[in-house]
Amino acid sequence: SYGYRGPFRRMESKRAPDVLGPNDDPGEPLFLTPLIDAGKIDDARRLSSVELPPYKSQSFSGYLTVNKEHNSNMFFWFFPAQSKVTNSPLLLWLQGGPGASSLFGLFTEIGPILIDANGVIQLRDITWNKNYHLLFIDNPVGTGFSFTSDDAGYAKNQDDVARDLYSALTQFFQVYYEYQSSPFYVTGESYAGKYVPSITHKIHVENPQAKVKINLKGMSIGDGLCNPYEEFDYGPFLFQIGLIDSHQLSFFQLQTLLGRYAIEQGRYVDAFHIFDSLLNGDLLNTTSYFYNVTGIKNYFNYLLSNEPEDEGYYVPFITSVARRKQIHVGNISYGAQSEIVEQMLLNDVMQSMAPQIAIIANNYKVLIYNGQLDVIIAVPLTMNWVDKLEWQYADDLRTADRLVWKVDPNDPEVAGYLKKSHQFYLATVRNAGHMVPHDQPRVALDLLTKFLSD
Repeated sequence: SYGYRGPFRRMESKRAPDVLGPNDDPGEPLFLTPLIDAGKIDDARRLSSVELPPYKSQSFSGYLTVNKEHNSNMFFWFFPAQSKVTNSPLLLWLQGGPGASSLFGLFTEIGPILIDANGVIQLRDITWNKNYHLLFIDNPVGTGFSFTSDDAGYAKNQDDVARDLYSALTQFFQVYYEYQSSPFYVTGESYAGKYVPSITHKIHVENPQAKVKINLKGMSIGDGLCNPYEEFDYGPFLFQIGLIDSHQLSFFQLQTLLGRYAIEQGRYVDAFHIFDSLLNGDLLNTTSYFYNVTGIKNYFNYLLSNEPEDEGYYVPFITSVARRKQIHVGNISYGAQSEIVEQMLLNDVMQSMAPQIAIIANNYKVLIYNGQLDVIIAVPLTMNWVDKLEWQYADDLRTADRLVWKVDPNDPEVAGYLKKSHQFYLATVRNAGHMVPHDQPRVALDLLTKFLSD
C-alpha cells in the first residue's frame, strides 16, 4: 500500500523505502510517554537527542503516545533554531494528504537538511530553521512513522485529529519545557488546510484551563484545502489559462454543480468521488478527466507535466538501518498505514473549516498564501473562500490594496502579491506551484518573516 497516494499526497512516494534484512539492527523505537509519566524528563531529553553526521546541529525525535488504549503513537522530529535564541518563534509544520508525512516538508521544503540524488545529507541554503524552531509531526496517527495498533485509533474527523495532536503537543512541551513560552505558530500546506485550523482552534479552546499552556500566536496555510465547497470550481480557471476548451469547461461546471449539491446535502463521500474522478483519479481504475483532457499528471504545477524527482530522495535515506537507529524509529514501517488514514477520513475531506478559521482570525494572526501555478488549490479558489469568510475585519481585507511585492527592491523578478488587514495576510507567490517553499524558498521565507515579525 506504500505506493498509494491520495489527492493531496502525490508528493509522497517517488521512491520506495529501504527494506530491512533479517540481520539488520535498526534499534528500538523510542517511546517518551512512559518517561514523561514517570517524571524522567532528563532521560527523555537525553535519549531523544539525534546525532546525524555530518549534520552537526542537535535535534530531537521520538514517539509520543496519544492513545494508550489503541496504542496510537505520533512521531516527531524537533529542530531548535540555529540562532540558538530560545524565545524565537516555534513553528509546528503539518503536511497534507491525508496521509502525507511531515518529513516531506522537512527534507524537501523548509528544514535545515536535504538529501541529494546520491542519498547524501546536504545543508539547505535557505531554511526556516535559521531563526525559528521547527517541529515536524507525522499527523494524523498512521501517517509516516506514526502508527496505531487498532483501527479505532485512526482519526475519523478533524476533532479526532486535533485531540491527538493536542496530546502530542502538551507532552512535547513537558519534555522541552524551555520552549513553552516561545511564540507558537501552526503551519502547513495542502490538506493541512484542515489540520492547521483544527489544532489551532483546539489550542484556543483548551488554553484557558490547560495545565500546559501553549503560547499560541497564529497560523499559516499554504495552498490549503479549507472550504471545499468554495474551492470546487476548477473550470473557469483551467479555461482561462488555456488548459481546456469551452466544451470541456461545460463538463467541469456540471461536475462543480453536482459536487456542491452533494456537499449541501451532507453527502461528503459522494462529493469526494466527483472531485476525485474530475481531478485526481486516485480511487478510480482509470485516469481522471483532468488528465484525459490535458495530458498533465502534475496538478501541483501546470507548467510541469510530472513532479520533480528530488521530492522523493529522502525516503530511502530515513528508512535505512543506520538512520532508523539515529532517529529512534526502530523497525516501525514508514507510510504503510497511509492508505487507511485517507480511507478513515474520506467523509471529512469535503467538509469546511471556515467557522474555525473565522474564530482564529478574530483572535490571532493568519497567513494564507498560494502558488500561482497550482491547479488543485488554484489562486482563484483560495480567493473564493477567503472573500466569503465572515470574520471581524472581512470588509477591510476585501477592500485592502493588493501590493506588488519583491524580496529585495532591486530584484528583477516580482515575488508575488500581498494583501493585509489587521494581521491577516493573503499572498500569491509567482513562479510557484502547490509546494511554495520547495519552488520558491527565498520568497517563502521572506513572506514568513514578514508575517512573524509583524
